[in-house]
Amino acid sequence: MKGTPLYLRWLGLLCAVMAVFCLGVFLIGYKDLSFGRVATFLALCVASPVCFWLSKRLK
Repeated sequence: MKGTPLYLRWLGLLCAVMAVFCLGVFLIGYKDLSFGRVATFLALCVASPVCFWLSKRLK
């Protein structure tokens, strides 16, 4: 269980970067909004802080 908080921090960072990329795709108009894309963006926005919270809790 020693590497779990570090793994969760990296996973939270990855989710945040992917959410920013997804938002950029929406803003520049490369892809239009669809239910799946918006749901993915929202899931990434929720998963990132949850992973950071779990990493601090498991220290």
